[in-house]
Order: sequence, then structure tokens, then C-alpha cells
Amino acid sequence: MPELKREVKSVEVNYLCDACGKGMMARAGEMDRQTGEIEHRCLICDHQQTFLWSEYPRIDYVGLDEKI
Repeated sequence: MPELKREVKSVEVNYLCDACGKGMMARAGEMDRQTGEIEHRCLICDHQQTFLWSEYPRIDYVGLDEKI
């Protein structure tokens, strides 16, 4: 099957803290290999939250014709 190429742009994906609503969540540990959980902490209020298979902040890529 031939290769297919298209132009994309990078976007930063952050997660706003559910507790204070102002701080960004940042990874605070390694992923648990059995469960896929990744612990994060708010950079402002230190609230802890676990995400399943998701890490913040991260970079995603979208096509130039796609909405963010």
C-alpha cells in the first residue's frame, strides 16, 4: 500500500484542574503498567487526579483542514 502524506499542525493539549478550575494538571508519576493510570497534580492548588492512558500536557497533531 502506498504512503499517504498530508500537512498537519501541532496543538498543545492541557487539562484544567477540576478542583480550582485555574491550574493545569501535570504528570506527577509513572504510568502503572497494569492499569494504565497516570497520576497528575495541579500546578496551582496541588489537587491530585488520575487519568487512564492520558498524559497532560501533551502535543497532538491535527490536519490543517480540521477544527481544533
